[in-house]
Amino acid sequence: MTAPHRPDLPPAARPTANGASPTITHLAAGLLGMLPFSTDVYLTAMPDLGRDFGVGVAGVQKTMLAFTLGFALAHLVIGRLADRHGRRPVTLIGIALFLIGSIAAVAAPSLELLIAARLVQGAAAATGPIVARTLIRDTVPPELGGRALAKVGALFGIAPLLAPPIGALVSDHAGWRGALATLVIYGAVLLVVLAARLPETRPPHVHGADRISILKALAHFVRTRAFVVGALALFCGYGVLFAWLTTSAFLMVKTLGIAKFHASLVYTAGSAGFIGGNWLAMRLARTHSPRHVLRAAGGLMIVGTLAPLAVVAGGYATSWPVLLVALLPFYLGWGLAQPMATAIAMRPFPEAAGQASAWLGIAQQLGGIGFALAATAFGAGTATLGVMVAAALFFTAVVFLPPREPAA
Repeated sequence: MTAPHRPDLPPAARPTANGASPTITHLAAGLLGMLPFSTDVYLTAMPDLGRDFGVGVAGVQKTMLAFTLGFALAHLVIGRLADRHGRRPVTLIGIALFLIGSIAAVAAPSLELLIAARLVQGAAAATGPIVARTLIRDTVPPELGGRALAKVGALFGIAPLLAPPIGALVSDHAGWRGALATLVIYGAVLLVVLAARLPETRPPHVHGADRISILKALAHFVRTRAFVVGALALFCGYGVLFAWLTTSAFLMVKTLGIAKFHASLVYTAGSAGFIGGNWLAMRLARTHSPRHVLRAAGGLMIVGTLAPLAVVAGGYATSWPVLLVALLPFYLGWGLAQPMATAIAMRPFPEAAGQASAWLGIAQQLGGIGFALAATAFGAGTATLGVMVAAALFFTAVVFLPPREPAA
């Protein structure tokens, strides 16, 4: 069944026959790109940061975890604010705060102040994906949601594609502060573009839903199996990714002896695999349900975590292309999974899209924090790859849960 057309939408936000309008698609991609760009741009510079502040992997990881914690906690309020005050004002304020936090991170004179700046930066960056998912749910008929999110994902995948080599090149000349300075540029450009082009898309029937507390909203959401499956899939899938991102620079550069630039190519090619997964998801969504696509993604994620564990444990990963090939199935599977899990979980809640999006973001970030901390607790290195395998297995178990309602 096709959702009724929303005549209240401004022309720039009205969907096309294939999904979201070009304006919404491009703005949502820019907003979603905030998270991967903020985490990936200084991945290869993390050992340099540790050297400057005299700390090891656990100390440096605090800067990434602070960003992620702020990102997760902000979800408790941003979705509700977007439902109450509108998507546009909340977005503009959030991006302005992200810009301020980015400037503070570049100028931080100590590790403690850098951690604090990254916490603020992460909290403000949460605006991006919350609003991006909400823009799609506001403007696109539910049956086209998965395909629209996959298209947005393919576009925002440019951020993690470019961030590692940009960070590596900039950090070689200007250190880790130079790598973080690229986020100042990203935030400033995004703020200008959004101020000029972002329309208000909040539907009239949201009024009233915004007065529901975040915990009551969650109690409502978890009574729907589709939401639970989507949220847990994001929890586990991002857990695999974030465990890799927060510790792999030390594994590749310090343990395996891979050059920083070559390590950045592993991240970049992995992001290309993610984009490929998004494009494949767009095609599969025409003939397969999101749940079926998620199940295919589970198999790819298991292969893409077991294979790198095998090549590292077997001593074959000193050649970076070997490690890259082993990891690619995971990135392809995550590209398939993320838009489908989001579409499944958000479809039942058009009246509370902001809060539903917020709780999905919380689930994803908690998964990232939990599995990353587990990897560090076990000593990182090869243990990171074992944690990634466990998260991929949990993901696959979740997406094979039998549905209580028809598949989305």
